[in-house]
Amino acid sequence: MALEEIKEKFVGVWKLDRSENFQEFLQEVGVGLPLRKMASLAKPEMTISIENDNKIKIVMKTGFFTQEDCFHLDEEFLKEMQGTLMKATASYEDGMIKMTNTPVDPTSKIKQQITHRERVGDEIILTLFTGNVVCKRYMKKIG
Repeated sequence: MALEEIKEKFVGVWKLDRSENFQEFLQEVGVGLPLRKMASLAKPEMTISIENDNKIKIVMKTGFFTQEDCFHLDEEFLKEMQGTLMKATASYEDGMIKMTNTPVDPTSKIKQQITHRERVGDEIILTLFTGNVVCKRYMKKIG
């Protein structure tokens, strides 16, 4: 049921249209100023698909960075973010794909990050939470 709804609402190729608090988010997660400047100019594409084994695959690409997540809902998986190994879990609740990323090493300087992807009209709103910062990124479908 959840996969069918995700397929209907989220599968496709999406491009960043605009952001709110992105610089603040990057600073909060420890990204240095030069990389923050580059990242704020990038217009990433996000591709969401459902693989043959019913895994959800989300690929976020810019000219200088690619992040790929491939997961089953409600199952923990490992991923690397900014050189830090993270435990991640994803669920589908309230019409949103929700993901929590927590550093495996409890002494890591990288903070827990929570991501919500929600379809609103013709956009996906990607809401990122870390520390006291909330960032919103608005994606428009291009394919």
